[in-house]
Amino acid sequence: MKKLSVLFSFVLLLFLANGVHAQQSDTYFVGKWDILIKGLPQGDTEALVKFELKDGKLTGSITGKADQKDMPFTDVALKDSVVVVKFDHSSGEVEMSLLKKDADNISGQVNGQFNLTGVRKKED
Repeated sequence: MKKLSVLFSFVLLLFLANGVHAQQSDTYFVGKWDILIKGLPQGDTEALVKFELKDGKLTGSITGKADQKDMPFTDVALKDSVVVVKFDHSSGEVEMSLLKKDADNISGQVNGQFNLTGVRKKED
């Protein structure tokens, strides 16, 4: 079962690797998201993901809640209900895919290995 999951993740990432850039009309991901990345070597990790539209393009960053280190996205590719972002981390370049589940929830993976879940952060 685990091999099937890894194979599915690999195929999904290959499909997304075509690098389709964000469409101007899609604003679903815009805002702040509380995410939980599960199963990392240092344990489950919480982070805040921020997306915004700049000059009609989707941009953003990820901030670890523990260390408060803000890492801007170096690449953002959007296709249908999936966005793939890349950012530089102390361990190297990281690729994260986020899939729209419903109005306020996302799921995804980091480097095709670690699952994540996310919830849209409500503004105060």
